[in-house]
Amino acid sequence: MRFVREALLLPFIAGLLAAAPAARADEPRPAAIVESVFAQAGQRAAALAAAPYQKPADDLPKVFHGADYDAYRKLRPRPDKTVWGTAGNPFGILPLPRGWLYPHPVAIHLVARDGAIRPLASPDTVDFVDYPAATDGDRARLGASGFRAITRPGVAGDGYEFAVFQGGTYFRAVAKGQSYGISARALAIGTGSSTEEFPAFTDFWVLEPAAGDDTLHVVALSQSSSAAAAYRFALRPGSDAIIDVVGEIHPRIDVSEIGVAPLSSMYLHGPADPRVSDDQRPEAHDSDGLSLTTASGERIWRPLANPKTVQVSALVGRITRFGLEQRQRAPAAYADGEAKYEKRPSIFIEPVGDWGDGDVHLLEIPTANEYADNVAAFWRPAAPWRAGKTYRIAYRLQWTVDLPAKSPARVVSTRVAPVAGNPALRRFTLEFAGANLISEGALKPDLWATAGRLSAISVSRNASGAATLSFDLEPGDAPVIELHAALAGSSQLTETWLFRWTPD
Repeated sequence: MRFVREALLLPFIAGLLAAAPAARADEPRPAAIVESVFAQAGQRAAALAAAPYQKPADDLPKVFHGADYDAYRKLRPRPDKTVWGTAGNPFGILPLPRGWLYPHPVAIHLVARDGAIRPLASPDTVDFVDYPAATDGDRARLGASGFRAITRPGVAGDGYEFAVFQGGTYFRAVAKGQSYGISARALAIGTGSSTEEFPAFTDFWVLEPAAGDDTLHVVALSQSSSAAAAYRFALRPGSDAIIDVVGEIHPRIDVSEIGVAPLSSMYLHGPADPRVSDDQRPEAHDSDGLSLTTASGERIWRPLANPKTVQVSALVGRITRFGLEQRQRAPAAYADGEAKYEKRPSIFIEPVGDWGDGDVHLLEIPTANEYADNVAAFWRPAAPWRAGKTYRIAYRLQWTVDLPAKSPARVVSTRVAPVAGNPALRRFTLEFAGANLISEGALKPDLWATAGRLSAISVSRNASGAATLSFDLEPGDAPVIELHAALAGSSQLTETWLFRWTPD
């Protein structure tokens, strides 16, 4: 699981939320229970932020030390021990063991429908057959590092795992029929800097589902040296997987490099950035572009890159949606039946309430393989977050196959290649598709660059109404060139395409 980062842990918080109010046995999950658990987790986060940070104890039993990926996989979770796993329940959870990249324990608490809370003991949820040297004490002290969320457990052909929380504050989900790819985090701090830190979940409270529930409720506590925080997650699987997030963050120190609603993905190569010469696959990536919609209604598409050096882009302005998309859905484009990149989800983030001024940041890191996430996207507030204050943030995560709306016309592909006979030139070919292009008359390119020279600009259309914009770029001595393109009639008809060119 390449999305995992170093985990941190608080010591087990005994007795937290013991005073949660009771509810009638015949009530479905009362909102009051969820709010009570979240409120008390927020109080605990505030208390932690007011105290010096303590690193988690290194208490993984020695028999499990040094496990690599293959050895960790031998600590197999037992599906027959899924909590609430009986057929007829709408959800179940299965704890995941510590080990490998997950050395620190995460406490999992189960919240009954009457508000009672009990800790989840996890030794009996793991198959230790391949660890005969592990004693009963080793097994009891192994503990959990996170959990899987399963919808309709015990229903053959219908139930499936739709979300995982494990490692740092990472979590990921899939819509039905998709494969895991891009990941989300609850909070990022200093992403792309030499002092980046990874807040980590230390406790989860999972609320017992009632028959007929369509939502699994999870409350979490996290900490790092700069902040402590409480989160409330509402998970709804389906043709799209929806996760509603509310966070209450308490900075320990003033933090200027906050990353809200951060996403992590992988981009190795594609038609816009064919840098990996020894890979015969046409494309390899979990996401191929950053998509965002500004408060003014402009839609922007920024193809991803696998750069030669680390690069950070900031797209300034208030936004109503942003995310990392996997637009290429043709299996032949990847020629990789095992990875199934065409089934990786796109994620869209929609702020709830006014986030205020800030920028969407995109971080792209060089990579030589597909086994490590090298792309991050997040929103950063314009003003630093101050120690001693409380920051409440809310948003919706949509894990889906496609963009909810397809107007204006979208960029469906970006190709960049040297011009035959003139190695100083680069030929750009952009394809746009959308119903609004079909009935339009002449299409005018809106094209400019911050440096270099543009030439051979042309627009063509095919019988289906899709349009192609092509042009040549002569970069000259410019080390970086920002490119902008769109198609217009009486008004702009397409997304705004943005691209950062750097030398090969």
